[in-house]
Amino acid sequence: MGIPQTLALSGNTLTLSDGGGSVTLPSQAATNAPTGQANEYEIHGTGMPNGKVTAPVGTTYVDTAATNGALKWIKRTGTDNQGWEVLTGDTGWRTLTIASKLGASYLKVRRKNDTVMYQFGGLSWGWFGIVRRGGPGYSVQPSDRERNVFILGLRGIPEGFRSEFSLIGGIYNDKGIPYGTWYLGGPGDAHMLRFQFTDPVPTDRDIGDIRVSSIMYLTNEPWPTRLP
Repeated sequence: MGIPQTLALSGNTLTLSDGGGSVTLPSQAATNAPTGQANEYEIHGTGMPNGKVTAPVGTTYVDTAATNGALKWIKRTGTDNQGWEVLTGDTGWRTLTIASKLGASYLKVRRKNDTVMYQFGGLSWGWFGIVRRGGPGYSVQPSDRERNVFILGLRGIPEGFRSEFSLIGGIYNDKGIPYGTWYLGGPGDAHMLRFQFTDPVPTDRDIGDIRVSSIMYLTNEPWPTRLP
């Protein structure tokens, strides 16, 4: 007959006597944790976690549906179900409804993690264009009615994509000669986007060869719950 052996359980480790080896069992916390609660440092679920998933700071959450492009989140603050921020997310390019545009001109916006970027184009060779002053869809910006034109009106930049402060850059013709500037408003300037031309915008012809310098910035806004 063999030597009788006994089992000993310490925590989640089960050990067989006389050198019989040991087995690590699943932890009680992992098998019995309530739905929506953290049982390890990464959770998988469906949908955005804010208001739904309770976890300690440092926990990561993977949304298997990648809702609105947000795949992975991290718990940065608190011990409740708030304080989640996106670690890995990409909305893809979203086409915005714009004013003053010429023909097939478009403006697209994209958020990747905390970075927002814009893309102008739609006309030949990637040009962007606006209609003549007073033409169909032209939207005057009142601070200079002859030279300033709205592309996105007041509060036209969608939530989740807005800048913490106002920004400015250049607009040019295809040869790089300046037309003027673009101006993107922050919280104190109604989250809008306008072009500011050096010369009055013509009333007898459209401008169809605009090149826009890069618009890119960090945002501190929560991930968008609605995409444009």
